[in-house]
Amino acid sequence: MMLKTKLLPRLLAAAGLTLVAGLAQAQDWRPSDTVRLIVPSSPGGGHDTNARALSAVMEKYAGQTIVVENQPGGGGVVAYNQMAGAKPDGLTLGQVSTALVTDRYRLDNVKYGADSFRYVGEISADPNLLVVSAKGPYADMPLSQFLENAKANPETVLMGVSGNWGNQDYVRYALEKETGAKFRRIPVKGGRNILLGILGGDIGAGLLYPSEVKAQIDAGELKVLAHNGAGPVAGIDGVQSFADQGVNVGLSVWRVLALPKDTPDDVFNGWQEILRQTMEDPELRKGYEAVAVGYAYSDGTGAEAVVRKADEELGAISREAGIVKE
Repeated sequence: MMLKTKLLPRLLAAAGLTLVAGLAQAQDWRPSDTVRLIVPSSPGGGHDTNARALSAVMEKYAGQTIVVENQPGGGGVVAYNQMAGAKPDGLTLGQVSTALVTDRYRLDNVKYGADSFRYVGEISADPNLLVVSAKGPYADMPLSQFLENAKANPETVLMGVSGNWGNQDYVRYALEKETGAKFRRIPVKGGRNILLGILGGDIGAGLLYPSEVKAQIDAGELKVLAHNGAGPVAGIDGVQSFADQGVNVGLSVWRVLALPKDTPDDVFNGWQEILRQTMEDPELRKGYEAVAVGYAYSDGTGAEAVVRKADEELGAISREAGIVKE
């Protein structure tokens, strides 16, 4: 009995050391080679700008080069299929957003959705800015007059949207429903082309991300009528929200870092720690501010909640708007 009593503390200590070692091993996981960060958009857009600002700081904590790969095809289909089918070794990350949960409503043979990935964390939250040309016909209109004009003259205001019912279309639909305005929907490829259309006078207005239009706003080429965020716009001063002007329109865009569904726990936990360190680094905030990306951070649990909420909310809007494919 005495021998057993003496052995017990040693056994407990050994078990404790084993547990600590196991936890340390999980926390200490780092990628062993170059990392791909797949982005479902063209270079130069808001999602791409976010990915490059993030990866520039995240490399420091990952200990490896992170290569941003733009896969804009099919409204997200190409990128999300690549992410979902990637080897779950921690060397392929994906930046996911609205299209992850909306593609199945409007496209054929979509096999991914909210259940297809493990979510490392939320990396940003950006408002849409309702912008017009500073030299165009709406430059002198406040938001209320702009909306009254679009209501009194249906489909005369040309609203640029990216592709087939992305984030901009959901915001446009919500704005029309809330105010009675009716815009003529002009689909083009990517935010960059919407911007060029507005500046060239071919498109009247757009609902673009701050990082896509900051330079043109600073140069006095664009006027911002409103944004759909909850607070100040990163990197852009003096912009009123829709809510500030009595218009209830939300649906600002979220972005989340994701891994393939079968990623092992040690790899997943390792990336959560890398992302936490990245998002807490002051250089990350400075980098986001410089390119007008909105800072938001939550861990994997919080990020999954963001995705699930969007899945429910945008699914309801898709059915209401009649865009769900039979």
